[in-house]
Amino acid sequence: MVFKDALRMGIAVLVPVAIGSAAIAQEDTTLRIGLHADIASANPGVNRDGNSDMVLAHVVEGLVAYDSDLDIQPVLAESWTISDDQTQYEITLRPDVQFHNGEPLTADLVVWNFERYLEAETNFQCAARFSGEVGPAISDMEVVDDLTVRFTFTEAAPHFLTTMATIQCTPWIIHPDSVAEDGSFIKPIGTGPYEFATWETSRYVELTAFDRYSPAEGEKSGYAGAKIAEIPTLRFLTVPDASTRVNGLRAGEIDVIDEIEPTVIESLQSGGFTIDIQPTPAWMILQVQSEAESLADVRIRQAIAHAINSDQLVSAIGEGLYMSNPSIIPPQSVYRTERSSIWPEYNIEQAGTLLDEAGYDGEPISLLVANRDNRVQIATIIQAMLTSADINVELEVRDWATQLDLYREGDYELAVFAYSARLDPLLLFQSFIGDKQVEPARQWDNDEAAALLAEVTMVTDTARRTELFNDLHELMAEQVPLIGLFNFSVVTGLAPEVSGYEGWPGGTHRFWGVQKTSE
Repeated sequence: MVFKDALRMGIAVLVPVAIGSAAIAQEDTTLRIGLHADIASANPGVNRDGNSDMVLAHVVEGLVAYDSDLDIQPVLAESWTISDDQTQYEITLRPDVQFHNGEPLTADLVVWNFERYLEAETNFQCAARFSGEVGPAISDMEVVDDLTVRFTFTEAAPHFLTTMATIQCTPWIIHPDSVAEDGSFIKPIGTGPYEFATWETSRYVELTAFDRYSPAEGEKSGYAGAKIAEIPTLRFLTVPDASTRVNGLRAGEIDVIDEIEPTVIESLQSGGFTIDIQPTPAWMILQVQSEAESLADVRIRQAIAHAINSDQLVSAIGEGLYMSNPSIIPPQSVYRTERSSIWPEYNIEQAGTLLDEAGYDGEPISLLVANRDNRVQIATIIQAMLTSADINVELEVRDWATQLDLYREGDYELAVFAYSARLDPLLLFQSFIGDKQVEPARQWDNDEAAALLAEVTMVTDTARRTELFNDLHELMAEQVPLIGLFNFSVVTGLAPEVSGYEGWPGGTHRFWGVQKTSE
């Protein structure tokens, strides 16, 4: 499995909330987590982002999931069989699993979920991966018995389990009571260790422990194993300002904080706080809207790539936490080769030559970035680098929700953007490649790339996958539909009272099995 061996050796290591308010008073029974942004949606897989995926993973579960070793394990599934031609998957569910409303998990409810996800009006962001637009299509779903469902595909579907296990595209199993009769979403009623209790937009999301939770077998591992709620209440606080999160942790008003700036790590550690540093394949990139008039000429996109020194960028912001990487294939991947490093080298003179050939005459190009300290810092450094190459860049700083909307609409020129960890390169290539007219968020609309993607979607052999992934990377280096900057570590700060927290290559917070004790 991709990255497994290397990551096993890795370091495991908007309205601001009023920190002093009664809503976040000190309680041993409540874990208070300070997040850089609110969740985008409570509807699993719909209008999603990384925070939504992470919070809802405590509430809802899928049939399968990645463990910490990046193997796929059963979760709501108990077992499965796959036909020799890989067109049928027969999945047996675990008995005695209950939804938060007390109803039992059954095969017909699994079918209901997949049918709902495939309906266009649901707007499930990853429907294409099951409908045939990206990879093989589900042609039939049958209830074999109360606990067995059979999926049939139009052709071999060798990566069906991988697709279902994807952190960003899990077809989470919810109860139909989550949805009103008119199809509108109410709230997620899942099978996870926590129930969805309250969402005060731009303030906090609160989850409460589900006392009838039925855990899977084995120790907690990744998103698999027993996910036991040790703390009765999880409260995810929206605290956009990084210094406010740090001050809240120091003051004992927040128990866990995310996106810690490198400059404060040492002082927090010396103050008795735990800092968890987890390398991941999460990827910071410069999005390039190739359909924008200013960037339609490939020579301008190539010039921008030549003008960015990602090694200098990482040195300026990372203090050892980030690894420069232009490729979708991360450094730890078993698919990484020398070809994975092919990219337009840093060369200001070459950038100037390409700009002259393209007839660029200093027209301003917008650089969109969310108003988060680290993102603005990255954007400012990139602006300075491009200015050195006589590329006129104007920063456009917006709140995260607005940037996310503009991304989905394809309404930007350049944008600093991060993609949470995809645990197989196929999953990120699938996120990027596609028809911009159908899905404006796609980065790379190209027939040759689409053909290579279609081929690798059907391949399981490691050697052939390596070749195809690197063919895609080399083509990306020529066409520059986006510019990869670096892979980053997830840095989490925890109060001394918090124990049992572990990072993992998926890069998401997991608060099952975490404990909080009074001083």
